Amino acid sequence: MTEQFVMIILLIVLGYFLKRINFLKATDSQVLSTLVLNVTLPSLVIVNLNSAELDFSFSILPVMMIIYGIFSKIIVVWLFRKYDNHIKGSVGMMTAALNIGLFAYPLVDAIWPKNGMIYFGMADIGGAVIMFGVTYFVGSYFSEGGDQFNFKFLGKKLITSVPLVTYIVMFILNMSNIHLPRVSIDFFTIISKANMPLSMILLGVMLSFKIERHFLPIAIKYLVAHYGIGLIAGLLVHYFLPVSDDMIKTTLLITWLLPVGVAIIPYSIQFKYKTLPLIGMVTNLSIVISIVILYVYQAIFI
Repeated sequence: MTEQFVMIILLIVLGYFLKRINFLKATDSQVLSTLVLNVTLPSLVIVNLNSAELDFSFSILPVMMIIYGIFSKIIVVWLFRKYDNHIKGSVGMMTAALNIGLFAYPLVDAIWPKNGMIYFGMADIGGAVIMFGVTYFVGSYFSEGGDQFNFKFLGKKLITSVPLVTYIVMFILNMSNIHLPRVSIDFFTIISKANMPLSMILLGVMLSFKIERHFLPIAIKYLVAHYGIGLIAGLLVHYFLPVSDDMIKTTLLITWLLPVGVAIIPYSIQFKYKTLPLIGMVTNLSIVISIVILYVYQAIFI
């Protein structure tokens, strides 16, 4: 497993190196992101869920994600209550808005190839509600003259998220004991094999190590809160959540220690936040920190 994880790190380094030598540009990340989110990742979901053994006990995952998202945002905004609205809005948006699709899925498929996608996919349903609903509301609330949140936005984002819709459709088909024919699964299997390398190269292209000294103390304080709250919540779930499936507890713990989702950047642009350098810096630092956390976790416990 450690060797496979090293290969994943090398793919991220490759993406960063290709960007540094101008073989790939930062703008190319949009094309790669479109391919991953709309083609290779849905294919991986289809392959994993077509014959997976599911039951309704998995529904606790999106519920816990939503509960965690709401409470963690309240806590972090309170911790930054002395700052201006742009700082409070920025940390409020970043909290619990987690990078599951681009970052987690490829690593999860490598660490837990048999059933990891099932658990993290269910968690992603709750994560999508937080990302496109609660997070957008927080950004709008603290912005100056930002659009007011409406449920049409949430609905549009949810139904246009190809991985999320694919997961929900495959979950319904699975629970109805309807399975896709073998030839189609073979086709999606071929496409899904490109998901991990493309996702990791994309992360490398998106990485930036530019440090904004003005925002560095705020970034450090936020990252301590981000991982501290996630770790505490994960440990509480591990010891006190009344479920017999340990993978549910593991999924929640790992998910809450994932990096900040990149969707926060367009939100900050839309609401005219002056903290875009802070959000970009925290997003990149959280990717590096979460890679280290997952590496240590799989090396010790897997």
